[in-house]
Amino acid sequence: MTVQSQPTVSGPLTGLSVVELGDGTAAPYAAKMFGDLGAEVVKVEFPEGDSTRRRGPFPGGRVDPEASGLFMYLNINKYGVSFDLDIDDGRTKLGRLLAEADVFVTNLSASRLQDAGFAPVDLRRRFPSLVITAISPFGPDGRWAGRKGDELVTYAMGGMAYSTPGMPDAAEDLYEEPPLHPSCFVAGTIAGLVAATASMTAITGRRRTGEGCHIEVSEHAAVASMQIRDVMTSSYAGGHYNRLLNPTTIGRMPNFYLPCHDGYVTVAAPMDIHWQRLVEAMGNPDWALSEDYATGAARTRNWVMLRLKLIEWTMTLSGDEVYVLAEKYQLPMFPFYSIRRMVDSDHSRERRTLVEVNIGGRMARMPTSPYIMGVTPWALRRPAPHLGEHNDTVLGAGAAYA
Repeated sequence: MTVQSQPTVSGPLTGLSVVELGDGTAAPYAAKMFGDLGAEVVKVEFPEGDSTRRRGPFPGGRVDPEASGLFMYLNINKYGVSFDLDIDDGRTKLGRLLAEADVFVTNLSASRLQDAGFAPVDLRRRFPSLVITAISPFGPDGRWAGRKGDELVTYAMGGMAYSTPGMPDAAEDLYEEPPLHPSCFVAGTIAGLVAATASMTAITGRRRTGEGCHIEVSEHAAVASMQIRDVMTSSYAGGHYNRLLNPTTIGRMPNFYLPCHDGYVTVAAPMDIHWQRLVEAMGNPDWALSEDYATGAARTRNWVMLRLKLIEWTMTLSGDEVYVLAEKYQLPMFPFYSIRRMVDSDHSRERRTLVEVNIGGRMARMPTSPYIMGVTPWALRRPAPHLGEHNDTVLGAGAAYA
């Protein structure tokens, strides 16, 4: 497809064309990966718009589908069009877009795609050079293939919720501290990253074969693939993972998530050499030199008291002071930063980890790219589109199609 572009910094994927037909996080995040690298991404929305437009956060807390922070983040560097796939005109428009696209990424249900005439098997026949990436909760086959799912479902059934909290911040009571889901879209983000990686791999392969392909991404499987420690423990040891705070699940002692003077820190000293360094960092207290903590076995046997002793020490220090000691003594200890503190850190500013954007007339900060390319750096080439903003530019009579 050919659309009028604003003057921009070109990226490594300049010239690549992507069509996104999705909702929520997974497909939009996958397409964002391409748009951030310079690809020409056209986001297709239904007349009611992507659901993230209604999720916020919103400036001042006032609901505005054109000022959602989540939508802005997921859909920067994209063109936006809107039409109805339930009518012939909408199907024709999507067909025209796909005829000139390199990648089509979607997380619409298989039945919705089938009803609209855009099932992957049909698209493979119509557009043999197109890379088709379909994201679904559980994949197209297997016992759960027909089940519906969303972020919470796939996160929980993928095993990640049960291991959260996990090592070293394990639970002290299974009922008072149930499995957790953070206040962000973990499963959708993971699935989107997997989908983008697979799609880029297919594009690379297409250079050799000239053929597109059909990629199926299971959000459930994507989440499960992140659980290396827990899946391996279950597979090899045959045991049931225990979320409780105990020496089996939190590893060699000490390996704790502890309060400090101004927040929380992790203190880990899994090997004898680490323990010796930690004792020195603490000023060689008498208790740490006793037989109760002289060996790994002794520290594991006395882990409850060890934890309390370490809390007495960490409560005298700030998180940053613990980190200074960690660097000095080469120990795996570190503070936990709040989002606000991370955003305001000198490191984030110097690395341009975040960029200022205008959302609903108010300036806000949004993450940029997690990597820096010297010749083709990340750039905010265009803000997230208003609903149907580029219909005329992309779909109008002036648009050029092959």
